Amino acid sequence: MLKKGIICLTLILLCGLNLGLARLELGYLYLGDNGPFTKPALEFAEGTFSTSVLGKDDIKSDRLKNYAVVWWNEGDTDPGALSNAEIDAFLDYAESGGAILLTGWAIRYATPMGLEDAVARQFGPELDDGQNVGITVLQETLDHNLVQGLKNIDGKTPEVGDRIQVNSTGFPKSGDYYNNLWKNFITLANAWGPPANDWGAGIAAFGYWKAGDGKVFNMNWRLPNYHANNKSIDQLEKLTENVINWLASESAYLDVSSRGKLPVVWGKLKNQR
Repeated sequence: MLKKGIICLTLILLCGLNLGLARLELGYLYLGDNGPFTKPALEFAEGTFSTSVLGKDDIKSDRLKNYAVVWWNEGDTDPGALSNAEIDAFLDYAESGGAILLTGWAIRYATPMGLEDAVARQFGPELDDGQNVGITVLQETLDHNLVQGLKNIDGKTPEVGDRIQVNSTGFPKSGDYYNNLWKNFITLANAWGPPANDWGAGIAAFGYWKAGDGKVFNMNWRLPNYHANNKSIDQLEKLTENVINWLASESAYLDVSSRGKLPVVWGKLKNQR
């Protein structure tokens, strides 16, 4: 009897370990070059989540709906326009409850998706401009646990009004709706720099558009620099992880992407809703 009890306890412990190892399934998309600004973002995603690389053929399929979050990152080049059918497929995924994260020049697709009327400003990539940039914390930033595990520029736990550095120099192929050209955007953090200016009113660091029952999240400008020369890369990666986990907790496809996974990790995410 004692032997059976020990076996059962061992199985419970093993299951508990496996529960902690269950990772969010993430769809990662790039259509341009997988260069020095795009490739390290993919490597981070593969090391942090259970990541599948998506291609253009996947856009018009139902494969997007296998993922609670689709991260679309274009850090090196402009991939060009999408067809109306491809745009409609993204909108169907988002409006039916999915979550899309746009970083780098993927921001350009917010306009053809109909999220904004204006056209995003385009710039980069720039390897090294020597500018420290980051975010200014809002109450909404804290409410969504988006800076959990990060430190402000004084090395302390962030509070409202604090600045957090996420990029030490340069920026990817990117863009923004500078000078408040966007009208439908929900800001969750303001931007600061360079050198230490408050750009939040004109750019915003990150936030999202509502798209039907889903969300299209945007983090661009100089922020998403996953290049090896970014000395603040740990902060950026933790911020990105927080954003993706929050988007997953909001996504209608979290249950779909968690099929076959042990339930505790997914329950924790769902409790964040």
